Formats: sequence, C-alpha cells, structure tokens
Amino acid sequence: MLKVPRTYFNKIWLSLAAINLVLIFLFPDWFSRESISSFLGGLGAMSLIAYTLISMGRAFFLIPSTPFIIAGAITFPESPAVVWSISSIGVVVGAYLVYSLPSFGGYDRFLEENYPSRVAYLKEKMRGKYAFWIIMAWAFFPFVPTDAVCYVAGIAKISYKKVIAPLLIGQLPLATAYIFLGTEIGEWLRT
Repeated sequence: MLKVPRTYFNKIWLSLAAINLVLIFLFPDWFSRESISSFLGGLGAMSLIAYTLISMGRAFFLIPSTPFIIAGAITFPESPAVVWSISSIGVVVGAYLVYSLPSFGGYDRFLEENYPSRVAYLKEKMRGKYAFWIIMAWAFFPFVPTDAVCYVAGIAKISYKKVIAPLLIGQLPLATAYIFLGTEIGEWLRT
C-alpha cells in the first residue's frame, strides 16, 4: 500500500531534480549569486522569508548551497549573522532531506541489491573510527557537494546526530568565508 506513494514520489522527485539539473546546465546564470541576489532584492520585505525558504529547500532539488550563501550576504550585507544562521539552518534541513531520501525513496535497497560491495565499503567507512573526520572534510572541501555525504550517510544508516555535527563544523569556515566575501561584494556594489 505504501509502494504507490513511493512510486509517485520517486517519479516526481526524479523529474524535478532532472529538470533542475538541465536548467542549471542550460541556464547557469539563473543560479548565479548575482541573479539570486537580484531576485531576492526585488522581493522587498519578503526577501528574507524567501531566502530562508529557498535555503531550506534547495537540497531537495540538488542545488548547491554556495551561490545562496554568497547571494544572501550580498543581499543582506548588514546582517551577516542572520545570513549565517539561515545558511546553517538550510544546511541542517537540506542534510536531513537528503539523508532521509535513500530510505524513503527505496534507493538504499536498490543500491544494496545492485552494488552490494560498494555499499558495504561505504557503510564500513561511514561507520568506522574516522567517520567524523571524513564527513567534516567532505563538508569543508568546496569542490564536492556536501549533500552527497548526507546521502551516503543515509544509505549507511548511521545516526543523523552523528552526521550533523561534523557537517556543520566542516561548513563553518566555508560559510563564514562566503558570507564575508558576499558582504564585501554587496558593500562594493552599493558604493
């Protein structure tokens, strides 16, 4: 009985994610920090609410957080702590969405059935004594999607509590640097 909603969920989510990836590829300017900042700036009083909602939902559509963090700092240069807080909440919510996706969508069973040795290897690494450091380093490295480590942790079925702390610690220096950079760009654009 639960299979029908999962089937629809998988088809809808995969379709939306695929459309989004095609849009990112065809129209990368739509997802640039400048266009996001321009969009938010055009919303007036609703811009902070929109920024919060977009930051929380972007992981569901496989959109990287970096342009949103920088765009938030450009749009709200007088509130870097607010931008950092919203970005952190967005990381936590996005991580939870991506972490939960393998079980909810049934992808964990699919991957375990079709790639048992690879999944076993990932589980071993994610449950090993260096898991904290692996997650933290993955979140810190700017050229790999942070959401991927959450997906892997969901497949490995490690506790979400064990994922979120190293994820936030790894994101902290990058988000701070992006916010500082975005605030400086925002101030420069206003002068």
